Amino acid sequence: MTAPAAPHPRPTPRIGLAGLVAHTWSEMRADDVFGRAAQIAYYFLFALFPFLVFVIASLSVFGSADRGRALLFELLAGVLPPPAFQLISDTFNEMLRSNGPLKMSFGIILSLWSASMGMSSIMDTLNAAYRVKETRSLLKQYAVAMGLTLGLALVLIGFLLVVIFGNRVLLGGAGGNIAPLAWKAASVILLFLAFAITYYFAPNLQTRHWRWISPGSILSVLLLVAVSVGLRVYLHYFNRYASEYGSLGTVIVLLLYFYLTGIAVLAGGVLNGVLERQDRHGGEDLHKATTEPGQPRQLSIND
Repeated sequence: MTAPAAPHPRPTPRIGLAGLVAHTWSEMRADDVFGRAAQIAYYFLFALFPFLVFVIASLSVFGSADRGRALLFELLAGVLPPPAFQLISDTFNEMLRSNGPLKMSFGIILSLWSASMGMSSIMDTLNAAYRVKETRSLLKQYAVAMGLTLGLALVLIGFLLVVIFGNRVLLGGAGGNIAPLAWKAASVILLFLAFAITYYFAPNLQTRHWRWISPGSILSVLLLVAVSVGLRVYLHYFNRYASEYGSLGTVIVLLLYFYLTGIAVLAGGVLNGVLERQDRHGGEDLHKATTEPGQPRQLSIND
């Protein structure tokens, strides 16, 4: 007697692009991405100037502080709205003139603490996006947040050193700079590397998969470009902050940039989380898992 044939596995239901966008948007609202982005903007504002001091002081060990500072500010000028960049440049120069070594050391410690608090907000959001509980101890959470902060700082320092010494090698010690296109391409590579590190280590996942380029990182980079270009265009044609708020208007622009940047970073993580669950359970899981904003979630490591 012939044994009955095993039933064919039911094909995993997939969602289209419109469904993916809808689910990602719903998850962003449910995970309070917009509120957490405000936290990130607050912490990163405190961390910005001491962080710049830390990066440039680290470059001075290699005798490249001046060139590294020029490259770093060139990088900032390319992504920040002009009023925000001018504020950062003026404030940084004032800090260097007025602060002694003790104040600088305290500022670097404050920078690491504040940036790690912003990283903790990113970790919490990515945990929610991947539907995992935070089972790491409080000490380990702080260690991961601090390690990610220092790691990204070292990536930036290494990037600047590669550009500095690569420029010297390519040009044979002559004056000049590498081609602007190569500089922009290197900046994009830096962004993808930073996102790959963050999305790999930040969420409390039992099984991790390293991806140099993920859909979430592509989304985040595209959103960052849109934020940079959009703010520049808006401030060029509709800049009312200076007239309405005076010098405080520039600070508002900088905070707005940090806020939108936080949304871009978190949105990429949420998209990765949605796609991860799609791969594990299929489109039906996404329909069942949609949570209304403000409703409690039941998180499980094996969900």
